[in-house]
Amino acid sequence: MGCVSIGVDNGVSGALAALDGEGGLVGWLPMPVVVARKGSEIDVVAVWDWIKEVTGGDVRVPIYTIEEPGGSKSARAGASMAGSFHAIRAILAVKGCRMQRVTPQAWQKKLLPGCKSGDTKARAYELARRMWPGERWLATERCKKAHDGGVDAALIAHYGWGMA
Repeated sequence: MGCVSIGVDNGVSGALAALDGEGGLVGWLPMPVVVARKGSEIDVVAVWDWIKEVTGGDVRVPIYTIEEPGGSKSARAGASMAGSFHAIRAILAVKGCRMQRVTPQAWQKKLLPGCKSGDTKARAYELARRMWPGERWLATERCKKAHDGGVDAALIAHYGWGMA
């Protein structure tokens, strides 16, 4: 079964995740980054290469759901998230891909009902473990803690799949 939904947890510490038509996790990837003049920025070529790989080249088939920037703790983080969002949005727009935007509050309200703002990461991880029990959510084998971006990207893909 091919990839039908791709979720994007925006930002340099975010991730991409793909689901199949049954809601199964096809795969996920911590956001690829490159060193820039003032920190890191998204490696748009690596993002596009992963999308081509996970879709088998049928890049227009999936619905892409991109988390909009918001809630940054600093102006610099906000600018980074906005830049990441627009870079990914531009790639998809130029390639004619179907995309929708979602705020963190919208997908969390739907998938994590009644969750208090400080509990979203733990609740999201809990839900992702139930939905995809075989996934470890580690960015690398050396990691000890689940990658929040991978968890969120998978849930964003699930949200987008249900909204399409």
